[in-house]
Amino acid sequence: MRFLPACLFFAMAMSARADLPDGPGKAVVVRVCGHCHSAEKAASLHQDENGWTDTIAKMVKMGAQGSDDDFEVVLAYLTKNFGPQAAADVNVNQADAVDLESGLVLTRTEAAAVIEYRTQKGPFKAIEDFRNVPGLDYSKIESQKARIKF
Repeated sequence: MRFLPACLFFAMAMSARADLPDGPGKAVVVRVCGHCHSAEKAASLHQDENGWTDTIAKMVKMGAQGSDDDFEVVLAYLTKNFGPQAAADVNVNQADAVDLESGLVLTRTEAAAVIEYRTQKGPFKAIEDFRNVPGLDYSKIESQKARIKF
């Protein structure tokens, strides 16, 4: 069975339990995932059941501890409360690294490169400006261009 690393989501839950929606499975998520993650980080992810299953599998490989039943509960809770949603627009001239990563599906390194570039060169004015950002996979920006705001 494939499961998201529980420690990732659990640490999130532990640092901000009040930020997690109440409901069946919340206590298990806090217990299983809260050792490694904050609730803020988990709340920024919105995935379907397959996405959460993959994420849980990664967390298990990284050492997340719990029974198969625990991970089933975590999966149900995450899918219900943090399922897919319409993606919000991202203002690339104001977004912080977390918003660039989650909103435009960039790596941490790519988000840092975008911020460094706009700090040095000024605000982005067009999608094509991203071609000049060292270390950025431009195809990621191009695939998200409908959601990018300046």
